[in-house]
Amino acid sequence: MTLPHPRRSGLQHLVAGVAAGLLLCAAPLHVQARLVTDMSGATVEIKDDAPPIADLWYAHNEISVMLGAAPRIRVTAENAADNPWLFKIAPVLYMAHMGVKPDTVSAEYLLANKIGLVFVPTAAKAQELRRAGVTALAAEYMTMPDMLASLDMSAEAIGTLEAHNTAKRYHQEMERVLELLKFRTAQLHETERPRVLHIARLSPLQVDGEKTLIDAWIQAAGGTNAARVTGNHRPVSFEQIAVWNPDVVIVDSSAGELPATSPLRTLNAFKQQKWWGNPRGVFAWDRYGCEELLQVQWAAKMLHPTLFADLDIRTAVRNFYNIFFHYHLSEDDISRILVAKPPAP
Repeated sequence: MTLPHPRRSGLQHLVAGVAAGLLLCAAPLHVQARLVTDMSGATVEIKDDAPPIADLWYAHNEISVMLGAAPRIRVTAENAADNPWLFKIAPVLYMAHMGVKPDTVSAEYLLANKIGLVFVPTAAKAQELRRAGVTALAAEYMTMPDMLASLDMSAEAIGTLEAHNTAKRYHQEMERVLELLKFRTAQLHETERPRVLHIARLSPLQVDGEKTLIDAWIQAAGGTNAARVTGNHRPVSFEQIAVWNPDVVIVDSSAGELPATSPLRTLNAFKQQKWWGNPRGVFAWDRYGCEELLQVQWAAKMLHPTLFADLDIRTAVRNFYNIFFHYHLSEDDISRILVAKPPAP
C-alpha cells in the first residue's frame, strides 16, 4: 500500500517546485531501454528513461545526489536527523519517504510507490527484489577500483548526460589525487609509514581491517593498517589493540565519546595526541561514500603534514562541494564538517 505523503510545509512546496525544474534540466541520455551490469555481475534491464529511484544504501545516497538524481529519489534509507548535511545540500530529499531500510523494505511497497530503479547494498537483496518484479541493482564495493566501477554503474543506471559527465570528472579528480599521493609517499621508508588503527565503534569495540576501503585510504595516505584482521566492523578487545600499539588512532564520527575510564586512554597514540576524530559531511568521509576523495587528502595531510604542507584541506573541501554538489560552503560550514558537526541551526 502506498504510504500517505507527509503534509507539505511552505518550504516543501518550494522544494517541490525546484525539483520539477531540476528534472527538466536532467535530461535522459538514453531514449530506449538499456542494460546495466551491477556490482554482483547481474545484468539488469532499465526500461524507463528517468525512473523514480529508491536509494536504500546509506553510502550511495550522496552518490545519487552527486550524479544529479536527487529530484528522482522518492524513497531513501537516510533521514535528516542522522545525515543533516545531505538534506542541507539536497533539500528536495525532504519530499522523499525517509528511513526505509534495505533489509525490511518489500517489493510491494516499492511497486506501490511506482519506484522504477532501486539501489541496494547487497546482491541478495537485489535478487530478491528483482524476482518480485522490481528493477534493483547491487551497488556495494570494498576496494577503490570497485568504488569507481560502482560510480560508473550508477551513472549508467541514472542515464543522464550530467551523471556521465560527473562520474568522468570524479574519475579524473580521484586519479589526480591518488597519483599525487603515490608520488610523494613513494620514497617513504616502512618505518615512516604510521601504523593507523581505524575504530568504527567504541561500544562494542570494533575496528576496520584489511580488504576494506578504509584499508585502501590508509595506504594511499602513506600509512599502514595496524589492525591485523580482515573486513569492516571487526570485534576486538583492548588487549589486542594494546598488542598492535598503533602510532595513530582515527575514530569514526559515529563511534561516540571515549569514556574517561576507558583503557584506550593508556595507548601511546592517545597520550601523544595522535587520536583523531574523522570528518563527516554529506556522509562519513572514512566509509563508503563519494567524499572518499576528501578522506584520502585529509588523511595524507594528518599523517604527513610536512610532506603535504601545500595541501589546503579547507580549499579541497570547498572546491569539492562546489564542483560535485553545486553547493557553496561558508567558512563556518567547512569548520563544522572537519570536526563532524551538523550544519548551524
